[in-house]
Amino acid sequence: MSTSKSVFALTTLAFAPLVLTQLVYAQNVGGPPNAAVDSYQSTDKDTRPFDKHNLGGLWSRNAQQFKLPPCTECREHGPVPGYGYHGTPPPMTAEGQKRFEANKPSRGFDLGGKDALAHPEVHPGMRRAVPPAFGNDPQAACNPLGAARLVTFSGGGASMELLQTPDRFIQRFEWTWDHRELWMDGRKLPKVDDYLPRYNGYSVAKWEGDTLVVTTNGFDSRAWVDHYGFPMSDQMVLEERYQRISPNRLQVEMTITDPVIYAQPWHSDKKVWALIPKENMSVAGWSGLLEDRCIPTDESKFNKFRDTAGGKK
Repeated sequence: MSTSKSVFALTTLAFAPLVLTQLVYAQNVGGPPNAAVDSYQSTDKDTRPFDKHNLGGLWSRNAQQFKLPPCTECREHGPVPGYGYHGTPPPMTAEGQKRFEANKPSRGFDLGGKDALAHPEVHPGMRRAVPPAFGNDPQAACNPLGAARLVTFSGGGASMELLQTPDRFIQRFEWTWDHRELWMDGRKLPKVDDYLPRYNGYSVAKWEGDTLVVTTNGFDSRAWVDHYGFPMSDQMVLEERYQRISPNRLQVEMTITDPVIYAQPWHSDKKVWALIPKENMSVAGWSGLLEDRCIPTDESKFNKFRDTAGGKK
């Protein structure tokens, strides 16, 4: 997204810690981000046997950060930059269109800009970006992203850890330091009206062959489906189908069913993570996910400068 030079400069400063983090990763693993991995490397050519029901490990959709071959899914989706739920958005209901128009994202092609006009085939949701000073992305105030947006995130800090226990999977996300529980103990989904809404909802999971099927309901409707501002309601049901397709790749396909917002179910494109050897996620010898939080006090201070630079009075 093109912005004024002042906004660009402030944005660059805001993301400086992320750039530094990536440099630290590279230094600790002994070379530039695209160098070869020496031991038990995670590549698409790895032919070691593996357990398709073992999804545990550290995974990232930003594979180059960890000296791995880039996954094709993590690159640009046609002419649209960045990450998102993608797939083909279905028609919206009247209520869905109303909420969609109320959301003002700052990602995608600039509203009325050159790229937006050059790609009329791209959904309008990805051609309406406004400067952050005039947007209302919940992330800008450090509000929780919600499950769908956490899973579709593939920017810097897009690492995820899956932990398996006898009765659940625990899904931990580096960016925003969030987590989900995917229950495998046979419980049923709750009735939405009987429970408080949650940003990550209530999730149950089961195996269908070699596919882990996760169904989630009970969402907080303040969250967005992804950073393009597609809305959701508290009646949304999200299905995720996880498959370990190789020793080094974890794939998920998602389906949103939300009759309040969308006239039809919405199928995502495939999301793919790369397996990260533990020592490749090491800063100064300490391995694991970074505590990559969004801090409201820091963000609010930055937003004051950002909004002024963006022309907001």
